[in-house]
Amino acid sequence: MVNNVAEVKLKTISSIGRREWLLLLGLLAAFVALVLLAPPEKTLGEAIRTVYVHVALTRAGIWGFYVAGLLGLVVAITARERLQEWTRVVTWVSLALFFAGGIGSIFAQQSSWGGLLWEEPRNRTSLSVIAAALAVLVLIQWIPWIRVRGLLVVGLAGYVAWIIPRTPLVFHPANAIGSSPSATIRWAFLALTLIACLIGVWFVWVLGRGER
Repeated sequence: MVNNVAEVKLKTISSIGRREWLLLLGLLAAFVALVLLAPPEKTLGEAIRTVYVHVALTRAGIWGFYVAGLLGLVVAITARERLQEWTRVVTWVSLALFFAGGIGSIFAQQSSWGGLLWEEPRNRTSLSVIAAALAVLVLIQWIPWIRVRGLLVVGLAGYVAWIIPRTPLVFHPANAIGSSPSATIRWAFLALTLIACLIGVWFVWVLGRGER
């Protein structure tokens, strides 16, 4: 089984063309350049650059969970196995983006507050989302019923949509980006989030294609 997994991974990597690699490098370069070129914020100063990364990756992961939930709903209705495989890949990539956003949050809290504050409920919520996503991914790997797999992903998306808006904020600002008087900062956050989503789409396409 280990040999089969390794063979699939090598096959996936070898199937990636030069243009696809250049596309990924271009997206990563654009993300880094935008983080470096985006304006500092009046209160946080240069520390906002870590917030740029944290928010963009986290939002991309959340949106990815929602997309996976919609795909899971279709799987639950149609029982299409190939679509269920794509749904699993989307869920994995969404988890990776969300987890990367969590890592970015550690650096953002360190630069903004001087340390990781476990008193902030949003930190515990992020851990619960990661745990829930891992549990769903393990279950859909072993449960034989395709429709149930789809419903599990729907449940994950529903949990994310339910828990995040209801998490109280202690130190975390409620809407620091949307309420920012700087249109440049708002557009920078939006552009970074869209680039993060495109990076996620790249990985979904490459990994999903390798599942065939």
